[in-house]
Amino acid sequence: MRIHLGFLRRRSTEASLSTRPKPEEAKKWTESFDALMASKYGSSLYRAFLIREFSNENLEFWLAVEEYKQLKPQKMATKAQQIYNDFVAVQASKEINLDAETRLITLTNVQSNNPDAHAFDRAQRRIQHMMERDSYLRFLQSTLFLELVHTEHCPTSAGYVSDN
Repeated sequence: MRIHLGFLRRRSTEASLSTRPKPEEAKKWTESFDALMASKYGSSLYRAFLIREFSNENLEFWLAVEEYKQLKPQKMATKAQQIYNDFVAVQASKEINLDAETRLITLTNVQSNNPDAHAFDRAQRRIQHMMERDSYLRFLQSTLFLELVHTEHCPTSAGYVSDN
């Protein structure tokens, strides 16, 4: 399955085209995983790449933990259990690849009387490290990313509309 940049475009409206980053902005994503994730378009493009590779559970987990950290304390216990059940538990529907020690530490954190914003820190760091060493690097070498970065050489191939 091949995905082109048009895959992420909504309807061809002026508003949606204006959200498309310039090649210079996209090049900043090569600086770090955090730079990629700080960009709405960058994180969406990375997600599309991972879906194509059938390996989006790591990113889904990472994003769920980021959302979890922003919750009010009274909502954390329920969300922590949901994240654990969906991603961390053995045989979870979107099970992520964690070592037994990290899995146990995460379970202990989730089952505590008061899970806090740091309940998934170790697991999230491990998953981010795996993404940085593997899928993030593959993404930066992908046609999907390279077409966006090199659009200044060939604007029509990236889906830009000509004024002519």
